[in-house]
Amino acid sequence: MVKERVELCSAVMLLSDLHRMKSPARKILMFPRLWLAEAEETKKDPQTATTWRLLRTAARRYGVTLVPMEPIVDGADANLASSYSLASIYSLAEFERVVYLQGPGTLLDASALDSMLAFSKSETIAAFPASPERKELSTSLLLVHPSKDTFQQLKAQRASASISDLELFRATFPASESLIADWTLSRGNLYYESQSLREPVDEFNATAFEESTTYVRLSDPELPGPEYDVPYSDRVRLRPKNREAEEVWSRLYEDFRQQRMDVCGLDLEYMPVVLDGLLSKTEAETEL
Repeated sequence: MVKERVELCSAVMLLSDLHRMKSPARKILMFPRLWLAEAEETKKDPQTATTWRLLRTAARRYGVTLVPMEPIVDGADANLASSYSLASIYSLAEFERVVYLQGPGTLLDASALDSMLAFSKSETIAAFPASPERKELSTSLLLVHPSKDTFQQLKAQRASASISDLELFRATFPASESLIADWTLSRGNLYYESQSLREPVDEFNATAFEESTTYVRLSDPELPGPEYDVPYSDRVRLRPKNREAEEVWSRLYEDFRQQRMDVCGLDLEYMPVVLDGLLSKTEAETEL
């Protein structure tokens, strides 16, 4: 699912990974229906032309089913990313189960996701826990059973309060009944965040990590995102101290950069220089 254009390339890259790994699962890309109304502008606006090119690439090269979506609240401004919601995955009622992965990131092995999708019991939601204590759900990785009733429930709740997707899901689905089972998570790193590679460790085996990890979301709070061209000196300052962890961390970012060029034909986005620290993601997108 993408809510704004800056997310589109990363989503297509993930779908290309599934295609390359020969995942048998149907691949779906939800995007704002508003983009379909922009066909006449493709020759005038390079950004719109790129959007259409990437959507065609997803459909034709990687066999992706394109699903336009409406704002979650009727009458909301369709131009705003905040008008769209992760709750819209519940509108896909023709599918028995749907897996959602929060991007941007890199898929190392699709087999665990394929198994979870094929063999898990159909539950309204099974979410990756927000912490090892399993007290709250996150929206990083979801396995859902779409239904029109659940979609309408979420839609009504979102219309009554302007809250984030995470707040909406936590208010609707109790963690005690809504988390991915422990035994599913015990077989390796089903979902991992790159910032965890920077945590102090005595030992780290890069080969073992890559063999046991399904998906790594490239999420480091000090960086605006892997799609932005951050000065090399800033990357050096932030990279892990452990040598093997640093090799994995740096390779993940470099592979993302190369795949962005190979799949999307795009270089990294321009990152404006500021006087005090790194620019936040929101500010960078506003500048762009």
